[in-house]
Amino acid sequence: FGGIALRESLNVPVIARVNGFALGGGMEMVLGADIVVAAEHARFGLTEARVGRLPLDGGMVLLQRLVPRNVASGMMLTGRIVGAEEMSRHGLLNAVVPLNDLDTEVERWVTDILACAPLSLRAIKASIRRSAGLSAREAQALRTPELVAALVSEDSDEGVTAFREKRKPVWKGR
Repeated sequence: FGGIALRESLNVPVIARVNGFALGGGMEMVLGADIVVAAEHARFGLTEARVGRLPLDGGMVLLQRLVPRNVASGMMLTGRIVGAEEMSRHGLLNAVVPLNDLDTEVERWVTDILACAPLSLRAIKASIRRSAGLSAREAQALRTPELVAALVSEDSDEGVTAFREKRKPVWKGR
């Protein structure tokens, strides 16, 4: 799974498409995703403690930041495997759909992402990742290189122009 959970240099949106079990490293990949779409039968867990191991590739630190602390603690301290509906209630998943609709739902998310300006997406992702531990005031003041690049980009002007002209923007990534 290549340490996707903690990789901050990955500056494009990552969608996790979950069809089955996301355990251990698979769950850590889910935790590193920006958007998570799961089939109704999908199951999630960090079961490492049951085999004398630890979820060191992001699981121990990220799960408690993405779901309530006691939910994260309960999952990791017992090795329990939790269903998609429950994980959705805790806010880990963006969508839970029947298996037959999984690819269509993922494609909807991809289509929506592709409609956005690439530099804006990069800036938003950088801001989300780098401001998680900051106060709201500190996060608002954060000026990442990605944010600055997006603000002064040709795409920023193109978006406004396209909106005024009532047409779809043509993104150039600059």
